[in-house]
Amino acid sequence: MRLHAKVLLVVVPLAVIPLMILGWLAYEQLRSTAVERSSSQMTTLMDQMARNFQVHRDVAKANVKLFADASLMRAYALTEDEEERYALMLPSLLKLFSSYLRAYPDYTEIRYLLPDGYEDARVALASASNFGEEEGDTPFFQKLSQFEGETFVWVTPTPGSSAVSLQIARPMRLIDPTTQDPLNSKPTLRGYLVVTMGLGFMVEQMAASRIGEDGHTLIINDDGTILFHQDRSRLGQKIPESLLSRISGTENSEQLVPASYQQEASLLATRRLHEGLLMIGVLPERELLKESQQLGTTVAWIILGTVVLMIVGLFISMNLLMVRPLQTLMRAIREIGHGNLSPRIALSSRDELGQLVQSFQEMAGNLDTSRTRIERLAYHDSLTGLPNRFRAHETLRRMISLARREDGKMAVLFLDLDNFKRVNDSLGHQVGDLLLKETAARLTSVLRMEDVVHPEVPQNTSGILARLGGDEFVILLPKVDSSQDAAKVASRILDALKAPFHFGHEEIYSSSSIGISLFPDDGTGVDDLIKRADAAMYQAKEQGRNNFQFYSATYNRAALEHISLEAGLRRALSNDELELYYQPLVQACTGKVVGLEALLRWNDPREGAIAPDRFIPVAEDSGLILPLGEWVIREAGRQLSVWQAAGLSNACVSVNVSAIQLQRQDLVAIVDDVLEENGLNPWQLELEITETALMKIRPEVIGYLDKMRQKGVTISLDDFGTGYSSLSLLQELPISKLKIDKSFVRDMLIDPKDAAIVSAVLFIAKSLGLSSTAEGVETPEQAAYLASEGCDQLQGYLLSRPLPAAEMTRFLKSRKALDLLKSTLQVS
Repeated sequence: MRLHAKVLLVVVPLAVIPLMILGWLAYEQLRSTAVERSSSQMTTLMDQMARNFQVHRDVAKANVKLFADASLMRAYALTEDEEERYALMLPSLLKLFSSYLRAYPDYTEIRYLLPDGYEDARVALASASNFGEEEGDTPFFQKLSQFEGETFVWVTPTPGSSAVSLQIARPMRLIDPTTQDPLNSKPTLRGYLVVTMGLGFMVEQMAASRIGEDGHTLIINDDGTILFHQDRSRLGQKIPESLLSRISGTENSEQLVPASYQQEASLLATRRLHEGLLMIGVLPERELLKESQQLGTTVAWIILGTVVLMIVGLFISMNLLMVRPLQTLMRAIREIGHGNLSPRIALSSRDELGQLVQSFQEMAGNLDTSRTRIERLAYHDSLTGLPNRFRAHETLRRMISLARREDGKMAVLFLDLDNFKRVNDSLGHQVGDLLLKETAARLTSVLRMEDVVHPEVPQNTSGILARLGGDEFVILLPKVDSSQDAAKVASRILDALKAPFHFGHEEIYSSSSIGISLFPDDGTGVDDLIKRADAAMYQAKEQGRNNFQFYSATYNRAALEHISLEAGLRRALSNDELELYYQPLVQACTGKVVGLEALLRWNDPREGAIAPDRFIPVAEDSGLILPLGEWVIREAGRQLSVWQAAGLSNACVSVNVSAIQLQRQDLVAIVDDVLEENGLNPWQLELEITETALMKIRPEVIGYLDKMRQKGVTISLDDFGTGYSSLSLLQELPISKLKIDKSFVRDMLIDPKDAAIVSAVLFIAKSLGLSSTAEGVETPEQAAYLASEGCDQLQGYLLSRPLPAAEMTRFLKSRKALDLLKSTLQVS
């Protein structure tokens, strides 16, 4: 007999018998716990449902008090003039009741009853029927009229249905403030505010809350009629009198009552929800027996599984003593034979096997050191220490696979030193080698980590900078967002190689030409990308050397467009090619022109009209926004003074100010100069700042804005609603006006969300004492809606498109145009 069998014959009986005894004890304990758990589950669920009912009832009582204390409700109750009461106040009161119903979906009806029971005002959901206006003879009103407290709650059955609802009423006892001595007068009953609350929330909770598989809850009234039940066919039926009398004395008790329910032995629990409402929980006893049987089966399987695991464990223990260590060593030897010189040998024993493992690991370490030396000779350039052509191709292949999987972009930069052959021929190959080494060092230092770091590519510059041979280098950028990223890296490389190289007494000036190819636009393979970057490098040499070129003409134009626009913008500033267009702002209530917004336009002699969204970002990036912004302010002020001198306008002019101007220009001095030079009042100049710009400015800039606002200059917040400014920040900012973005105005008549945003912005402006302007007004309906919502000023194509100064002059002279605007606003 083998050793495994002998051990099992001795150990298994000694372990199985105690396990069976423990299993029986565990079964009894689990059975008792299951019964207690089910009982606790039932009582807990009943308590939760009772508390939920009480919470809804208490919230309704509190809400009725709040509704009754509303100023409109009190004023309505105290008003005795019927014409004022019903013609003026009743519509507002009904509107207030409707808002309460929308806010509280459980409420189905709100009524105001006179002291004699007449229904004076009522708002209800469409599903709630009104069964009469005279409630003086109803049981509910008779009880209510005798009630002396603050809030009265009554359970009312729904006529023609077995459902019930709660009537929460509050007597309106008020003191007439018109009496001669209101402080010593006694309150008189003016009526009753009654809120009807449906009990649908109890139905939903009863449907979602189950006790075991077949346990459930139901609600009955005092005579045993079932009011709520998960089986709707049981609604309206009555439970037996014997059962009702048995459970009637156990309300709100933790004790479960054994009883027969629907001819089945069950455990019952009761909770009194309200006078006339009793909740019953039913748990069939067969579920407890079924759970006990399941527990017994579970314990049996646990014992059987334990025996099986014990046997398996014995076999494993025997194998771990000798068989497994030997198998581990055999696998380690096979891994070393297959090339893995750092195999993981999971043995820590200090016996002979442990010593053998240590010997194998020392041998593998020596082999790995030798392999590393060989690989470095095979994959790296001996002169510069950079990866060679083979490693560059291998790394590029991995980068292409990663970029293809992530649907990303990457760039290949092919660099060649200009006139390197002349250095070799004139100064010798030794100086040429020093130049190559120093070039490699500069390239390594200039490539910042954020240009090359990627999770699945090497984390150091040697992994992406390689020498292909001679004076040719390749730089691999594994993750770029656009051609601009590659252009920035190429520009830094060119700048770094412009500095002179010093070798002893020799000073060498060198430059380089760089070609750039992009994945996947210029190719998807290793050879294609390197070949096309090489071709772009030769194109750079043809362009005069010491520059970079993209392989694709499309990308080259995109990279040069920024430079072209910047040069054109500088020329436009010096050649007076810029022009201001003006769009009027009118007063919403009168149609009077109260302001003009100055809008910058650029009409290039060669390209034609260039949209502001193209040249403004270029101006901000290049710093040209500073002279450009100052020109706009001065030109707008000059033109306004011309109109004012001609008697055409007594309005203000508004100009847009960027975040860069706020932080880098002395706007206070510029504004003072413009006002003084043109004889303008401070209120006639308005500075518009976007929400995005506000988030970028420094805290001290807020003080500059406040200084201008104190002088009378209007500071307006443009495109409000599209940024991320908080209300607390809005309150602290020195602004005088909010401008609603046209994206909200465009669809506000068809999109409730946009309408809500417009109303909210106007409410915020009014609450903070700010004026408001709506942009993008194109239809009379939009103008009428904004005027009705309290918007102060309107701006948009309904009034006028942006016009150059000459056309705007004719517009201001045309009284017919102004009268048309006024009539449009007044009629709409």
